[in-house]
Amino acid sequence: MVIIPAKVKALAATGLVATGLTAGILVPSAFAQNAENETAYSELLHAIAAQKITLAQQQLFVSQQDVKIDELNSQIDGLDDWKAEITPMLGKMTTGIAGQINSDYPFEMERRGPRLQSLQGSVDDAATSVGDKYRKALNVYKLEVNYGQSMEAKKGNHPIDPTVRVGADRWVKDENGDVKIDKKTGLREEIFDGSYLRYGRLAYVYLQADSSQAMRYDLAAKEWVELPKKHIADIRRGVKIASGEAAPNVVKVPLYLNP
Repeated sequence: MVIIPAKVKALAATGLVATGLTAGILVPSAFAQNAENETAYSELLHAIAAQKITLAQQQLFVSQQDVKIDELNSQIDGLDDWKAEITPMLGKMTTGIAGQINSDYPFEMERRGPRLQSLQGSVDDAATSVGDKYRKALNVYKLEVNYGQSMEAKKGNHPIDPTVRVGADRWVKDENGDVKIDKKTGLREEIFDGSYLRYGRLAYVYLQADSSQAMRYDLAAKEWVELPKKHIADIRRGVKIASGEAAPNVVKVPLYLNP
């Protein structure tokens, strides 16, 4: 909106100036020398110039939006082709992830299994958008890749002959007989037979709590086999490092190549 100064309004009242969105200026030569009228005239010119700048900015904004709309329309036009390409790829990704999990070491299966089932359900669901399917598949894929780049220790019972504990016998107790609370999780600390240690995807081993036995999972045979006792010290060190109980250091992996 053009703001007309009071002096200009006074001129308009005398018929010297016509006002409006496209203002016209009528300045008879008899008044050209009048300082007051010259000031009003100058103010009107500035007001019109400001309005022109505002209109130019709005036109630029509109033109930029038009370009973006054209780009979006172009993308929408190619959406069907994109869907035709991405849908088969999602199927291949899901199949590949399932194959990896089924042929991998059996760690974190209580999470990996349901996560895979959820992904398969989303990919098969026609109501789920292609974008959501792709994001979910990519997230699961990244999680699986990260397993091969980390070392993790987790407490658990013996893989072949697990101890069954019920009632109060399940929990670790302090010297007063009270159940200990895990500082990391805030949950009651449970008693387990030992610890599992995963060296990325190089090896997956189990160590008895009293260090009396160590085992490894044989991928080829799909079973647990006992390790020589010479590996126990290195595995125990690896468990402490992975659990944050010891400073990071080089660890030896009981690596056995599968035929």
